Amino acid sequence: MIGLIFSKSFIENAFKAFLIFYIIDSLENLSIGVAIVYTVAADGIQQFLVILIPHLAIDRHGDFRVIILTIPCLIFGLLILWLSSLLRSQQTRNQMLYIALPVILVGLAEKEVSLEGFLRQHFVEETIVVDETKSERQQEEDYNDIVDGRASLWSTGAGFLGQFICWTFTSSLRWQQRIMVSFIEVAAAYALFICGKRFFLRIPPTRRTAVSRLKEAGGLVKLIPLWLLFIPYCLVEVAGFSIFILQSDRLDTEINPRISLHSFNQVPVSSLYVFEQFISFLVSMSTKYLIRKLWSSEEAMQRGARYWRMGVGMAVSFGSLSSAWLVERRRSDLIKKNPNNDEVIRMTILWLAPQFGLLGIANGLVSKGLTDFFYDRVPESKRYFVVLFNQSLTVIGSFLSGLAVLLGPDWLGDTIDKRQLDKYLLMLAILNVAVLPLYIFLSLRFDWNIPDEVDGRDIEIEEVDGSDVEILIEEVDGRDVEIL
Repeated sequence: MIGLIFSKSFIENAFKAFLIFYIIDSLENLSIGVAIVYTVAADGIQQFLVILIPHLAIDRHGDFRVIILTIPCLIFGLLILWLSSLLRSQQTRNQMLYIALPVILVGLAEKEVSLEGFLRQHFVEETIVVDETKSERQQEEDYNDIVDGRASLWSTGAGFLGQFICWTFTSSLRWQQRIMVSFIEVAAAYALFICGKRFFLRIPPTRRTAVSRLKEAGGLVKLIPLWLLFIPYCLVEVAGFSIFILQSDRLDTEINPRISLHSFNQVPVSSLYVFEQFISFLVSMSTKYLIRKLWSSEEAMQRGARYWRMGVGMAVSFGSLSSAWLVERRRSDLIKKNPNNDEVIRMTILWLAPQFGLLGIANGLVSKGLTDFFYDRVPESKRYFVVLFNQSLTVIGSFLSGLAVLLGPDWLGDTIDKRQLDKYLLMLAILNVAVLPLYIFLSLRFDWNIPDEVDGRDIEIEEVDGSDVEILIEEVDGRDVEIL
C-alpha cells in the first residue's frame, strides 16, 4: 500500500503536474490557449471522478476491490503512452493520447481519494487512550487526530520520498523515458500490493444507493452560498499547475556556471512544485496543531480560528498571484527584446519561487483546511459528503478556467506580442481580494451550522458544563422550540 502511495507522488511529479508541457510537446501546431484548456479539462474530469469513486468504494464495492480494479487503468494508460512515443506517425500518437489520458485519469482519481482512506482504516484501534475529562466531541477529535497522525506519517513519508526521487532522477529525462519509468514503478507497486492482499482489511460496503445519499445531502444546500466563495481561490490552484508552469519557459535554470556537473547545476521547474507541496504540508500541519494547542479547551475559539485560517489563505493567494503578475511583466519584456524562441533569457527560474511558496502557504491554509471547515459545520452523520463539497469546487474552478481561456483568447495568444497573460493574472488577483470582505461578512453575519435530524426533527449539540447535550428543535405554532 505504501508503494502505491509512493507511485502516486512519483507520477504526480513526473507527469501529471507538467501535463501541459507534455500536451504542447505531443500535439503539434497547438496554441497555448488550447493546451491550457486541455490541461484544466483533464484536471476537472479527474476531480469529478474523485467525487464518484468514494461512493463506489464506501457504498458499492469496498475500498479494497476499487483499488484492485482501478490501478490497472493507470498501468494500461501509461503503457499506451509509452508505446505511442515509439511510433513515428504523429496522427497515431495523437489518437493514442486521447485514448490513454481518460484511462490514466481514472487511476489517478482513485489514488487521490481511496489510498490514504484505506490506509487510515488499518490504524483504527479501540486501545487508543484519550483524555476522558474533555467533552465527547473533543475526545472524538483527539482520537481522530491520533489515527490521522499515524496514517499521515506513513503516507506523507512515502509521498515526499516519491517526489524527491522523481525530482532528482527524472527531471533530466525525456518524456518517453519518464513515462516508461512511471509505468514500471506503478506496475511493480501494484504487484507488491496484490502479493500482500491477505494482510489488508476488507470493510464491507454499506450498500446505500446514490438516491438515498442525495436525499440525505438535502440539508447541506444551506452551505452552498458560503462554499461558492472559495471558487476564486480554486482558480488560483488551477493557475498553479497551468500558467505558473508555463512561466518557466525560456527562463535560465542554471545555478552557477562554474559548477561542472549538469545535474547539480540545474533548478528544474519540478523542484518548485516539490517546494510548493512541502510548504503546503508544513503550513497545514502546523496550523492544525497550533489551533488545537492554543485553544485546547475552547471549542468555539477553535472554530473561529478555522474561519480566519481560510480568510488568511485567500489573502495569501492574492500575494501569490501578485508575484506571478510581476514576474510575467518582466518576463514578457525580456522575451520581446529577445524574440529567438530557442534562446534562454537573462532571468533565473528562481524568480518563480515566491509565487510557488505563497501558493503552498495558501494551499496549506485553504485546500487542506476545507475538510476541518466542513466538519465544523455539519454533524458526524453527514461528514460522508466532504469529498462531494470540496472536490466540486475544484471541478467548477477547472472548467471556469477553461471557459475563461476560450472566451478571452487574447490573454493567451500564440506569440508573446499578442499574449496578455499578466492581465489574466491581475484579474484573478483582484477577484480573490474582492471576495474576501464578502466571505468575512457572511461568515460572521449568518449561522452556517447544519443540525442533525432525529425522527424528522432537527437536533443540535451544545456543550454544557464540559459535556455535550442534545437539544431537539421542533416547530410549534410557527416557532422553533428547544426540547432537552
